[in-house]
Order: sequence, then structure tokens, then C-alpha cells
Amino acid sequence: MPHFSQEMRAELASQFEAAGARLINLPILYSADLFVDLIGEDIRRRLYIADAANGEAMALRPEFTIPACLHHISHGDVSRKASYACFGPVFRQRADDEPGEFHQAGIEQIDPEGGVEFDATSVARAVAMVEALSANKAIVTVGDLGLFSALLTALGTPTVWQRRLEGAFGDRSVLDRMLRRLEEGGSDNHGASAGLARILEGKEPQDVREAVEEMLDIAGLSAVGGRSVGDIAERYMEKAELAAMAGWDKDKLAIIARFLAISGSLEESLSALKAFNEAEGNPLGEALALLEQRLEAIKAAVPEGTKLQFKADFGRRLDYYSGFNFELHFQGQSKPVAGGGRYDRLLGLLANRSGKGKEGEAVPAIGFVVWLDRLFKSN
Repeated sequence: MPHFSQEMRAELASQFEAAGARLINLPILYSADLFVDLIGEDIRRRLYIADAANGEAMALRPEFTIPACLHHISHGDVSRKASYACFGPVFRQRADDEPGEFHQAGIEQIDPEGGVEFDATSVARAVAMVEALSANKAIVTVGDLGLFSALLTALGTPTVWQRRLEGAFGDRSVLDRMLRRLEEGGSDNHGASAGLARILEGKEPQDVREAVEEMLDIAGLSAVGGRSVGDIAERYMEKAELAAMAGWDKDKLAIIARFLAISGSLEESLSALKAFNEAEGNPLGEALALLEQRLEAIKAAVPEGTKLQFKADFGRRLDYYSGFNFELHFQGQSKPVAGGGRYDRLLGLLANRSGKGKEGEAVPAIGFVVWLDRLFKSN
């Protein structure tokens, strides 16, 4: 664990003040299911979990965004403007012998009028914090799940596969594996899934849900592995749909591959995206125009000379992210020293869970964190 000098703490306080962000104290323990449901199933194996006296699985906080959003919801109207500063330990099992307890600092912002300048300001603040703390120049990588989603929609990607591809976005090896499966058709477990498909063929979603509820009731269970009855029913239907599918259009898969290969400086990437979009009949639509505005805003917001790059396949694999993502690296260092992105759906989801908001409500929000333990070492 790094030593946090008075100078570092003073610099963080200065950065928070410049951003108009109020430092908040957040609990250490939360329901483990909360993080699994909102970040994704992959986080489960990385959590530090213990059972509470009532049997509920509790986790040490693995990040700040969800806790900060819960704090926001508990102190007023969900859609009000706010800016929070976070600093302290988080707990997450990591690879390469990195300690599971480590310190992060970051800023979470909510603004009902949030636009591209909102995004650009977050990037600029992350750059300022990293460079002020480390005296090292950062390389900024940006990407946009919204652009990928627009392409999948325009190509008529089967709904079940679009959800899975969007969920894998940001991990190229997983994404490529899924695209190969989409080309071949079917699911991983062909025999079991095919049998399931025959059982569920022609059944309405509510009938499937009722059947799952009855099976769980017979077994004396109300949930399995932290998943609700509705989650399990949806998963069953998804497996049936996957098993029933034949291989998808190879020409469309080639279009996706060409899109994912686009990367380079902001200028080079934007030029390549425009050429791709024109050649393929405008599948990116308004998402491309919005990206162009965002990239221009970022260039204007960060210090002159900041190295900026775009990767069409770049994303941060947290399910609550809804579009624009970014990370900061040092030259020659593979692990990010900072990262963030937009999570416009998260506050609505959390508010709905607590009875304070409507399902599907979008509240513009963006945040970033700095891995303080990575600022002073290379790998």
C-alpha cells in the first residue's frame, strides 16, 4: 500500500475543489448481489464476500460509482445536479499479484443537462489529477459502446446476440469468440440447450416465468446464485433462442470486424469511421455525429500536447456503462492509471430498486477513478 503524503492529500483536495466536487464518506460493506446485478457476473469471483447474520452475502466495496450513486439517491431528488469526490480503499481480487486492497481517488458527476462538454470535462479532470499527482504525461484512449450498439442495430443483429455482444464489448478476445459462435450458430451447450429449446418452444415469457417459479418452489429455493426468478427465466429463454439459431450473415459479420479494427489518433479514427460509414450505407447514423462533437470537445478541454487515441473496440467492462468510456495510461505501462465513462442508466436502475424512480429513467452521469497504487510504478 503506498504512503499517502501530506503533499499528495493536499493535491487531491486541490483537484477536488477545482472540480467543485464534495468529498463524501461511503460505507465499506454492501450487498454482494447489488454489484453482481449492476456490474456483471464477472465481478462475482473478484469480490471479497462474507455472510451477514441474516444470511445475506455482503461484499467489501469493489469500486466507488455504485456507492456514490446510492449516496446521491438517499439525499434528495435523483435527477438533481451534483459532483462528488471519492477517496479511500476499495477491495477487489486482481491479477499479477496486485494487492486486493488498494486506494482510488475519483470524481462522480450528475447533471441533467449533461452533453459532450460534460464528457470532455471529466476527461480533462482525470488528466489533470493524474499528471498533478505523478508529474507524468498520460495517454488517453477513448471508445464508445453507443457507436457499436448503433452498428449492431442497423445490421439487424438478433436481439439475444446484440445483448451478449454489447456485454462483451471491451474484451476483444471474448467478443471475437462470440462473433465466431454467431457465425456458426447455436450455443456452447448444444445438446442441453436444444432440449431446452424444444421444451420452451412456443411458450410465452410469462408461462416460462411461472414454470421456473414452480420448479424453484418445489426445490424450496427463491433464487439461485444471487439471481432472481425473473433473471433465471430470462436466461432459460435466451439459451433456447441461441440453440434455435442458425449461423448469421457472414457479410454482416465482416462489417462488424472492419468496424472493430478502426483505431488511431482522433483525427485518423474519425476519418476512417466516416469512410466506413459512407461505404456501408450510414449504419452509424447520429451516433457518429455525436462522437465527432465529443472528440472535438475533448481536444479543446485537455492540455495542449495530450496524446489522444480512439479505438473502436475499446470499452470498460462494467454493465452499468452506457456509452462513452476512457482510460489513461503511461507510455510503456499496460495497466490503466485512470478510467471512467458515462453511466446514464445507473441512477434510474438504483432509484427504481429503492422505489424512488421510474424503471428505465436516464439521468446523465459520468465518473472516473485514479488507481493511486499504479501512479508510481511501471509494468
